[in-house]
Amino acid sequence: MITSEQFERGLRLDQYIASITQNKENFRANFIKATETFTAEDLAFFRNLPHKVQIAVLTDDVNLDALRDVPIISRLSVEGGKLVLRLFRPATHPDVVTALVEDVPALREDSTTLPVIAFCTPEMALIGAHVRRLPEMTEEMRSRHEAWAQAHPEVTDAREAIERMTPITRTRVTQALYALTPEQRVTWGRKTVQAFRRLLDQPASAASESSR
Repeated sequence: MITSEQFERGLRLDQYIASITQNKENFRANFIKATETFTAEDLAFFRNLPHKVQIAVLTDDVNLDALRDVPIISRLSVEGGKLVLRLFRPATHPDVVTALVEDVPALREDSTTLPVIAFCTPEMALIGAHVRRLPEMTEEMRSRHEAWAQAHPEVTDAREAIERMTPITRTRVTQALYALTPEQRVTWGRKTVQAFRRLLDQPASAASESSR
């Protein structure tokens, strides 16, 4: 379990943004647009939580899933009042990675998965965690990958796992997987906010089991 001392060593949002070396403008733009992904009802939910929620985020400047989802929870922490956010880069906070691996089942299989958005009580007991992306989005990406491979039979490594592709194929496939229209960005963002709400709207024991 992550300790209060470890949590307080994390970066506050302004510190994190100031330290971003890649994709800073994209992060800022997504942070601004994040208000489109939650409603007044969502804000009321987060503002009326019975106690503060400590949110430990494992992230990285170049991770595309993080670039999509971390600005959303960051904006909610600014607007929500009860959400206390600290951000960590695995390379500089390996102790936080180790602590979260103990609590988050998905990280036991792959501790390099990002982002990890862990919701904790004021005593740092894990409530639940949002890991990498929504399961529905993973399925959407699998469908996109299959469709792209079918449309490009000349690309011999198109059906390989991303890490086994050539750099050129990897770039092309990644662009196809992560490209979202403004409407799709809002739709997936709203689904992500609802997932955050579900984690906080159930008992801690059940929420912990739902971590992906």
